[in-house]
Amino acid sequence: MGLCAYLRAALTVLLASQFMVGNAAAGPIDLAGSEWGFAGEAGRTARFVQFRADGVVGGSSGCNRFTGNYQQKEDELTMGPLASTRMACPPEVMERERQFLTMLGNVRYAETDDLKLTLKDGNGEVLAELVRRDGD
Repeated sequence: MGLCAYLRAALTVLLASQFMVGNAAAGPIDLAGSEWGFAGEAGRTARFVQFRADGVVGGSSGCNRFTGNYQQKEDELTMGPLASTRMACPPEVMERERQFLTMLGNVRYAETDDLKLTLKDGNGEVLAELVRRDGD
């Protein structure tokens, strides 16, 4: 094999490996130390969830702060029971908050590609897709 053919083959392998890494399939990761929220939500009513290394989950449900425990083993994830503060907000914000906390309680599986977290119920149905808020 000539030098040009060798270099061409090496470049092809290098480019293919870069493409595969950049487009890796979603899978389980350790959520400890990460923070996730909905794309496009910002400000005081943004909903987000933080996973601490000590098994505590917390965040904002849009109006109130919440906290509780989480358990993760590979792609299995459960949260709760969750406790929250009791501030009042406009009815539409309170309804969105209720739906968010209910959804978190129904999570049984999680997949991520390091920038997007997909939360699923016990049947594997997608409950929410969140984006990484703490990534560099």
